[in-house]
Amino acid sequence: MFPTCPIPRVTRMRSIQRQQGASMIEVLVAVLLVSIGLLGIAGLSGATFSYNKTSQVRLTGMALVNDFADRARLNVAGYDRGGYSIALGDNYQSSPVTVAASNLGLDPSVAVNGNKIADDLAAADVDQFLRSVRSRLPLGDAVVVSRPSGATRDMDVWLLWQQPQVGSGSADDLKTSDYQLFMAGQGNCPNSLSAADKLVYSCMYFKVGL
Repeated sequence: MFPTCPIPRVTRMRSIQRQQGASMIEVLVAVLLVSIGLLGIAGLSGATFSYNKTSQVRLTGMALVNDFADRARLNVAGYDRGGYSIALGDNYQSSPVTVAASNLGLDPSVAVNGNKIADDLAAADVDQFLRSVRSRLPLGDAVVVSRPSGATRDMDVWLLWQQPQVGSGSADDLKTSDYQLFMAGQGNCPNSLSAADKLVYSCMYFKVGL
């Protein structure tokens, strides 16, 4: 039996010191994992914001179209005369179109000052609709196709708007949620849009029955 020699006190202290704390590699790995988690949260937050923005635009569009359809239902004579059709580029008047209150209770087929009351009401409704679209949607516009001669009264309504800074279609743009949502909205645009208009407009489509 060999006698055991006690470990010197200095050696014990050095051994204990080597076992305490974290190495530089462990710290770098921890920082890397935290950074990846933060980047994932940031990407999720951006996508959530984009989808919330699209939902808000959709709800705004539904409110605008429902109001316009209600106005057309109250003026069937004006609808049957084609007064609720809107072409791309049609603008509202410099001053709001109004109809004299004294004329609202008359037969809509009766002409007042050379115009039928139904036509005046339709012009006022279209003017108000375009004002609302321009003010509530970013660079908003509208296209409405009515079919008064069909078996049923209905309208095809497209609401158009422009998403700011959506990009030009490069590989980097295609990865962003804003650009992907913009491209998805382009599939709802009317066929009458030119190639140049399709590059800037995103659209919503509504079919309304009167």
